[in-house]
Amino acid sequence: MQPSEIAHHRAQILASVEVVLHGYWQPDDAQGLRAAVLADWCDELEPWPVESIRAALRKHRKDHPNRRPNPGHILAILTEAWGRRNADQVKAAMAPAPEPPKERVSAEAAAAIMAEMGVRNPLAVKTVAGIEAAE
Repeated sequence: MQPSEIAHHRAQILASVEVVLHGYWQPDDAQGLRAAVLADWCDELEPWPVESIRAALRKHRKDHPNRRPNPGHILAILTEAWGRRNADQVKAAMAPAPEPPKERVSAEAAAAIMAEMGVRNPLAVKTVAGIEAAE
């Protein structure tokens, strides 16, 4: 984002936070302290879209009408919602890459390799001198 877009985005966040916080009892803070608190909110929530922030603020107010939120409460709501919405993509990204299919060796090639190495096929029929196989 361009600096002017960031400033506009932060102003929207600030307005949304002020509206929600105004519904809770607030001490009579000095103007400088109030500005610092709101700047802290903006710093924490800046990466998120304003509509998502508003929805999280409303959810907190609905779920906890007697508890004034802090940025951590809202971040928890935002990240939980993001995780639910993107769980399949995250799982796919974390899954190991599938192994390429292995080349199959024909029975004849396998027998030739085993004969070359001097290994007898363990599945071959055993013969005993003087005894013939029954059908």
